[in-house]
Amino acid sequence: MEQYLSKLDIFRERLMYMGYWDKIESNWNMIMTAVMAAAVVFAILNCFWGYQMMRLWMSIIALVIGGIAGGAFALKTFRDKNTIFIIAVGCGMAVAMLANLVYRLGLVILCGGVVFLTFEVLFPMASMAVHMGFVALGIVAGIAAFTYEDLLVTWVTGICGGLGAAKVVCMLLKVGNPFIAVVAGAVTAALGIRFQYGNMKKDPDVEKRQKKLKEKRGE
Repeated sequence: MEQYLSKLDIFRERLMYMGYWDKIESNWNMIMTAVMAAAVVFAILNCFWGYQMMRLWMSIIALVIGGIAGGAFALKTFRDKNTIFIIAVGCGMAVAMLANLVYRLGLVILCGGVVFLTFEVLFPMASMAVHMGFVALGIVAGIAAFTYEDLLVTWVTGICGGLGAAKVVCMLLKVGNPFIAVVAGAVTAALGIRFQYGNMKKDPDVEKRQKKLKEKRGE
């Protein structure tokens, strides 16, 4: 745990050196409110249109993962702002392109990213071992989606989107009772999954994709 904290201190020192840390601290409440509002929008869209917007989510999550990884590496290695920005953007775009080109990798990133982010929102104070468990659950969900793509993607995006949206809304409204977030999340998830299945029946592209999956599974 100490080694992770020391790495965070290094990143903070680099941000201070570049003049970003003071700006972040002075606008912290506004930044967090904007991030949480964006998280609610993402979760609702994911809950109700997760399967239909699958490739877009692949690209966005892969872009974020690649950007964070590239930015962390660049912050640790370089001091020039432009260099750090270019590396972060380049890594993000590279991972996003790879996720779209290698479809199965994209599924792992999509399901894994959604599961991981949802658990992080629900249990932000968990230990490092538990965080690694969240990563493992995401990978398992992504691999399972190889065989049952339509089922897994719909249920993962519906459940995670519903629970995530309810939790973040409760945080924004300062509702401390976790039971309210769970009930609201479960209701939203059920509505989202039902809505997704209804849209899947009407969408010819989704129907073609499901037929191909069934053929691969020998159904």
